[in-house]
Amino acid sequence: MTDKPPRYASWTAGKLPLPELQEIKRRGEKIVMVTAYDAPSARLADAAGVDLILVGDSSGMVVHGRESTVPVTLDEILFMTQWVTRGAKRPLVIADMPFGSYETSDEQAIGNAVRLVKEGGANAVKLERGGTSVARAKAIVDAGIPVMGHVGLTPQTATVLGGFKAQGRTADRAKQLIDDALALQAAGCFAIVLEAVPAPVARAVTKALAVPTIGIGAGPDTDGQVLVWHDMLGYSEGHAPRFVKRYAELGEAIVAALGRYAEDVRSSAFPEEQHTYKMQEDEQKAFEARGTLRE
Repeated sequence: MTDKPPRYASWTAGKLPLPELQEIKRRGEKIVMVTAYDAPSARLADAAGVDLILVGDSSGMVVHGRESTVPVTLDEILFMTQWVTRGAKRPLVIADMPFGSYETSDEQAIGNAVRLVKEGGANAVKLERGGTSVARAKAIVDAGIPVMGHVGLTPQTATVLGGFKAQGRTADRAKQLIDDALALQAAGCFAIVLEAVPAPVARAVTKALAVPTIGIGAGPDTDGQVLVWHDMLGYSEGHAPRFVKRYAELGEAIVAALGRYAEDVRSSAFPEEQHTYKMQEDEQKAFEARGTLRE
């Protein structure tokens, strides 16, 4: 993709420039973000015109079949980031820093963020929570790596929050959420994800911040939206969160296709002649004449 998309004011080497996100916010346009976990998905997201791709630790639940995102390892995110960056040429690729990869110290956080960028090819990393994560975010930014913040429902600490529940639903909690977002901005984060936050609170955060907000279950007034690939395309297992809109039912289509395949195999309808390789007639005769085939 070499042509400059008309919605972007700036353009460098085919990759969406990071400062363009703030320009999109300034112009009142919306930023489109989706998760992806492999090269084919990233290629399709790129072709669809998505701006940002998150290599999310949501993979733990929608790809690996785990009960939460907590067991996801840095190496798993690293490998998936490598795959995604091979498929995404224009969107910025943001790698989640999984639980346990940044909590211990600034040095740990910087070292693991460097791995995601240097080995994984990520353009940026994402941290959950305010609090101690603010210092970690600042340390990583100071090391020269862009950081996206994440407040509201933070799945890595869902147990502490009382489960996968909306956050900021009281005046005190809403004020704390805004304070955390402002602190992450002050630490140098280029954008903040707001997850499962009441729309009035998300609207207030978005107005308070100079950097873009990306909502997921945070109403229509954030600067952009993100959804999980498997949720929005209809092949995640179990009940999707209320904030998910299904844009396809690929799970049903895949089951139907596999069912037709199984039926064709069992009835010998597949493979047909068009799916089969042939030999030259004289070579086949010579092969058969050797008598190497046992009855």
